[in-house]
Amino acid sequence: MAGRIGVAAVLSVIVAVSIGLPASWRAWDSYRHAAQGQVQLRISATPGVQVRLHRTGATLESAAPVPVDPAGAWLSAANYFVTAGTASKPLFYPVPLMGFLRGPDQGGTFAVSVRPVADSPPRDDDDEPFVVVPGGQFLLGDRLNPGEAHFVWTGTFFIGSFEVTNREFRRFVSAPDGYDDARNWTVEGWRWRTGSRSQATAYLTPRDPDYERFGADELPVVLVTWFEASAYARWLTRTRGEGRWLFRLPTEAEWEKAARGPDSFDYGLGQELSDREAPLYNWKKNPEASVTLVGATVSRRAYRPNRYGVYHASGNAAEWTLSVHRPYNVDRPYRDDERNAGDTPGMRVTRGGSWYSANIVRLRLSYREEFQPNLSSNDLGFRVAAVRLPVR
Repeated sequence: MAGRIGVAAVLSVIVAVSIGLPASWRAWDSYRHAAQGQVQLRISATPGVQVRLHRTGATLESAAPVPVDPAGAWLSAANYFVTAGTASKPLFYPVPLMGFLRGPDQGGTFAVSVRPVADSPPRDDDDEPFVVVPGGQFLLGDRLNPGEAHFVWTGTFFIGSFEVTNREFRRFVSAPDGYDDARNWTVEGWRWRTGSRSQATAYLTPRDPDYERFGADELPVVLVTWFEASAYARWLTRTRGEGRWLFRLPTEAEWEKAARGPDSFDYGLGQELSDREAPLYNWKKNPEASVTLVGATVSRRAYRPNRYGVYHASGNAAEWTLSVHRPYNVDRPYRDDERNAGDTPGMRVTRGGSWYSANIVRLRLSYREEFQPNLSSNDLGFRVAAVRLPVR
């Protein structure tokens, strides 16, 4: 440890030294790294914040610390992540590097800005927790398709560690200002609500034959339409937001960033899904299986979250996102635009695969499906995102 220099200290030295160097020397140094296909990483953090760098492995356990060369923070193309803060309360930042001059920031570099996260969204004592995903760049899309994967920036947001449960959705159903209150619905959603009957599993009782498989309190609520999921999040904003928090479905970009974790995995817990990794996920079950969905308590005992703390990014219940389906690629990149508005018409994107997925393709985190917002299925649920509103 005596010979190792912290990343933040190294980068401070790099900046200070390079300012005094002739431009021609700095250009030659860049060319030298270019020949090796490297990308420059820049990290800014509050003085005193401990910052570390790791290279991602094929699994959570195989990530390895990376010492930074005092001559410059230049890295070969690979997936890395930055950890900032204390061991008990770390923040994680993905650093997926694609090669020289292919970083998303000025001059083809990759910049990480470490910022403190003040507080967490309010919740009831028996609600499932939120986890934080710090703001910054990540790589969206299928890395096997070089024309699709591109960098997208998101602000800091929180997302449910688990899918919304039957217990949580039942509160919405039974609240006087909940399911039957038009203020919680979009115009199209309320039109659906007044002309249709909900199939949501939160309505199941212990007398129903499917209760143990789908209706128990801790299981993810499924058979919910996009309209219902959106209304639930709006209700949370009205009743719990206190004018400081907005609850909503995660956008496609937020969902994928949270699901990949800072390791930038292609599946929920790793880069591959073979027979060896299959037990990590709840999937590949027939319709008559005695166990379909997995609840929060069982998940904490028998499954693992990603490094952010997100369970079942692949498998369990597929999940609605906020976004209307739009194609995106390098030439037409993803934008946080009208596709993420509640009143935009069109089919909404679902992600993540489910207990019923028979093909690993559906569990791949870049895989997208789109459905009409009035669709419901016994393998489709949702989780909620929360963002801090600007101070007025």
